[in-house]
Amino acid sequence: MRVKFCGLRTAQDVKQAAELDCDAVGFVFVDGSKRHVTLEQAQPLIALAKNLGVLTVALVANTKASEITAIIEHCQPDVVQFHGFEDARFCEQFKHRYWKAIPMLNELEWQVVMNSHKNAELFLLDNYGEHQSGGSGQTFDWFRFPAAESPRMILAGGLNATNLDQAIAITGAEFIDISSGIEVTPGVKSHAKMQQIMHILTNLKQP
Repeated sequence: MRVKFCGLRTAQDVKQAAELDCDAVGFVFVDGSKRHVTLEQAQPLIALAKNLGVLTVALVANTKASEITAIIEHCQPDVVQFHGFEDARFCEQFKHRYWKAIPMLNELEWQVVMNSHKNAELFLLDNYGEHQSGGSGQTFDWFRFPAAESPRMILAGGLNATNLDQAIAITGAEFIDISSGIEVTPGVKSHAKMQQIMHILTNLKQP
C-alpha cells in the first residue's frame, strides 16, 4: 500500500509525513485553495521532502503553461499532478513525469481519460467537478478497480480514518491520497490524524 499526503504547507508537516514513511507528499499550486502554496513557500518544502526521501508532487489545475514551467524550474518537484481538465498534449509539453486526476463527478468516463493520457504515470480518481479541484472531503461511488489497471490508479476523495478500510476493501486500491482526512480545518494538517491513518494501513496489512 502506497500513501500520499496532499496539501502540506509547513516543514513540520513534511517531517511528520517522512517520519511516518509516507510515500509521497503533495503541494497545491491552485489559486483560491486553502492549501495553496506559492513558489517561494513550496521550494524549501519540496527540497526538504526530497532530502528526506519522499516523492514530491506539485498539484496544478487548469494552470497556465508558463506558471507550470516556473514551478518545475524553481521547485523541481518529482511529479506534476494535473488536477483540471488538461488534455494529454498540454500535459506532455513539459517533458516531466506527470499524474492525471480524473473527475469522478464528470460525465466523462474514467476509462476515456486513462486511454487519452497514455504517457501519464498514474491516475488519481477523485471527487471533483467544474467548480472545485478536490479536497472537498466528499467520496464518490467506489467500485472495484480492474486488476490490470489498479497498479496505475490512486484512490482519493473524502478518505479518512472512518472509511479508509471500507474504501480499500471495495476498490482494492494499492495507492491512496488523503488531504482533508488528515486536517483539523482546511489547510491545517493534524499530525495525530496522519498517525491514525498510517496505523490503520499497518493493521490492514496484518494477516
